[in-house]
Amino acid sequence: MLIWIVLLCLFIGYVLTSTLFVKVVSHKIHLDLPAPIKIVHLSDLHGRTTFLNGKLSKIVNSIDPDLVFITGDLVSRSKQLPKVLNELKRINTSKTFFVPGNYEREHSHGFKKRKLSNAEYLKNVETIGSLCRYLENSGEKMNLNGTKISIYGFDNSIYGLEEDNCNFKQNTKEVKILLAHSPSIIHYIDQHKLPYNLLLTGHTHGGQIRFFDKTFGAYKHFHLGMKKINSRSFFYINRGLGTVKLPIRINCYPEISVIRMD
Repeated sequence: MLIWIVLLCLFIGYVLTSTLFVKVVSHKIHLDLPAPIKIVHLSDLHGRTTFLNGKLSKIVNSIDPDLVFITGDLVSRSKQLPKVLNELKRINTSKTFFVPGNYEREHSHGFKKRKLSNAEYLKNVETIGSLCRYLENSGEKMNLNGTKISIYGFDNSIYGLEEDNCNFKQNTKEVKILLAHSPSIIHYIDQHKLPYNLLLTGHTHGGQIRFFDKTFGAYKHFHLGMKKINSRSFFYINRGLGTVKLPIRINCYPEISVIRMD
């Protein structure tokens, strides 16, 4: 009997750690830049801002990023939004970009989802947009550390709202970064032959519960983490920070991804 109690306690401890201990996952891509650029990619917070190893803002600030990208699903419920936004305010960068996920247009209501009205959605856009650049089939160009960068964010492809307004051109020296919530955007990108150096997405949660290092469910055909498309094109799927449906993660730690481009 005692051994089963011990095993149960170990399992519970492992589940709690898998759910509440955020891992900082680092990647490096070489693009022949005049100076390095450090990116932090966050996704699918679903209201989660505190972890066993610290507050989200404290961990991100310790990384000291040049750019922060958030690919949707800040909260699962409306009441979580003020707490999440207060935490994002504490991140020490003026260059934060956000694209909407499915939970920007719908929220959990008990055991069901409720679609937000257009007025509710626009209010959230205004609130989130007061903290960061809200990209909704729109983009921005900048010069950072001597590198010309074009950033474009898609509206959520789950609802078929994505549009190509980015006007990215092939064979230019600017670094092209695409942001989207769902990795399904890759079909649209391939269909329209859009060039990119870095594509950042989330949504899948890495399956949230993983066995044998596999993603299960609707997105099992997508990779997890960084995928090299060619020598100058990379596609990243973030496993996110929070949870949906089941409030646990197993073999799928929440992550903050750090991408260093040089």
